[in-house]
Amino acid sequence: MRERDLGTAAASALAWAGAAAFLVCLLVRKIAPYPRWDLLACLTLSAVAFLAWWLRATGRWRSPLGGVVPPALGLKVGQWWWPPVRGTYIILAVWLLFVPFLLLGVSTADNTPQLAAITRHDYRFAPVTITKIHHKYRNQSKTGTTYRYMVTVQAPGPGGQGKDLSLRGEAESSSGSLSIGDRLTGGLYAPDAPSLGVILTNRRQVASLLGGPASCAEMTLLAAISAFPVGLFLVLARSGSKNKGGPLTPESVFGDRPARRLRVHIAGGTAGTWLTAPDPKKNSDAPRTTLSPALRLSSPEGTRDLFIDRCLDPQALAGVLEGQAGWLYWAPDSGKPPEWSVAALLVLDDDRYVYGVTPPGSAEDLPQGEQADAPLPEARSLRAVGPYALWQSAVHGPGMYGFGLGFLAVCLIVAGVDPGGGPLLSWCFVSAVGGPVAGLLLIQCRRTAYLRRLAGGP
Repeated sequence: MRERDLGTAAASALAWAGAAAFLVCLLVRKIAPYPRWDLLACLTLSAVAFLAWWLRATGRWRSPLGGVVPPALGLKVGQWWWPPVRGTYIILAVWLLFVPFLLLGVSTADNTPQLAAITRHDYRFAPVTITKIHHKYRNQSKTGTTYRYMVTVQAPGPGGQGKDLSLRGEAESSSGSLSIGDRLTGGLYAPDAPSLGVILTNRRQVASLLGGPASCAEMTLLAAISAFPVGLFLVLARSGSKNKGGPLTPESVFGDRPARRLRVHIAGGTAGTWLTAPDPKKNSDAPRTTLSPALRLSSPEGTRDLFIDRCLDPQALAGVLEGQAGWLYWAPDSGKPPEWSVAALLVLDDDRYVYGVTPPGSAEDLPQGEQADAPLPEARSLRAVGPYALWQSAVHGPGMYGFGLGFLAVCLIVAGVDPGGGPLLSWCFVSAVGGPVAGLLLIQCRRTAYLRRLAGGP
């Protein structure tokens, strides 16, 4: 576990730049001939950036950008305890990555072999008239009812003169009222190759089909999907800016409750379960049990465990903090059982802190330290330990196969695999979504198994 430096921060920025460029390429040119070399270049940039981040995080590569990243560029905002905020950012990142993937799906659905064949000829877009309705299909969904028609239309011949052409195509309607003789706004076809049929669309959509930017409706949809995560990010950033000025102290964590403190040294990393108040949503008085990593803290009076966030590797964190000493602060709650854990703050001698929970216990089973009567000096501003580039090979390694499968599936999609919409393309889309989901679930399972092994459980 390495503290984030300019090298890992730059690699993360480049990876996100590749994702942003991927979206921009699709917005500027929604449809292009396969393979999409512009999109493959964006994916390559993101892959190389992630590889550089992984090599740096695991210590396999020494970046020339070795300085510690400034707080404004890291996951730590001001003096926040950053692991809980990291979880929020992961959710936002997954949501934002869904936007280019959604546009890729729309682009793939519109980039049909029929469109590619028509655009290889001297194509034309002109109004058409329905001359025959072969089939009518009704599609019912949660968003409403649509109707799909298989029709034959009459379109102007080559040069707009001569005999009209009869072309087969597919039309959609939300009202289901199309009939013979209706004039449609337009169809894209090749006058010199009527066997290719016609693509029935409107003037606003045809520009995007011919290599132009995404339509206004598609851009509006993407903006609506992106509005929530971007708004939430701005709210978090604003609240973070408000907290920058106030130093984090035991007084700000525990409020008016009388706190205790214990002089401790970092003894190692472990894991265990801690108890807290029952879940109010469940009709049960049993306390909630949580399995979490923990720092083992030693003192002349005995040992205590400080339970920390699940994303942290306790053994790696203990190794980073090896030899450090400080004060452990906590505030017992007289209205709760002593085995229920309360918020705690480990303040190291170098003015860094680790936030977690610890059971107050009693004098018989846990060291109680002394009353923390003297507050910390007002000029003493604390900063969080880290942030760290978190990578645990035993936890994250197997889950990365799922992400790798999803990345490979996206590469195959933009390379033009099975462009006719066959089963291979469908499997690529399923893998692009299911691979990362399976990876996240596997990471959670591996993390739980790792913590149980540290705790000495089955």
